[in-house]
Amino acid sequence: MVEVNIEFVTIDRNSRTPLVVLKEKKGDSKRILLIWIGESEAWAIENQLKKLSPPRPITHDLLKNVIDTFSGKVNSVCITAIEDSTFYAEVTLELNGKTYELDSRPSDALALAVRCEVPIYVEEKVIEENGFLEAEVKKEKPTKRDAKDVLENLDDDIAKHYTV
Repeated sequence: MVEVNIEFVTIDRNSRTPLVVLKEKKGDSKRILLIWIGESEAWAIENQLKKLSPPRPITHDLLKNVIDTFSGKVNSVCITAIEDSTFYAEVTLELNGKTYELDSRPSDALALAVRCEVPIYVEEKVIEENGFLEAEVKKEKPTKRDAKDVLENLDDDIAKHYTV
């Protein structure tokens, strides 16, 4: 597994779909993985990263509150696989001395991870096959639309300042 950080949340200007940019935390390669997510999850991740709290708890806050109430602990989240262009994730939860790995959408796992301040991982095979090196972003333009193309073509104003 490779530990990553959420680099930022933005909007793909071609599809107008929110996406989260994950970047390898350690090592020289600094691989990047893009995951397209829903608007509400993008909002939940972005606002938590900015330490903004809604007046009432949203779903991810509620889940964290339930886990905390029952003395559980989220240990980590991991992007585990991609099948038919769909990413899969697991939340590792400790409760009553037992460890559980719960199936999750990546966006929900990431929203929970930022609330619980736990490590985020990506399986090596997933980032190897679907990610790219940070150093490749500014190289020549790819001929087909891929993750590098999306990142290279993000509008600078959107990428740096957009709030989902």
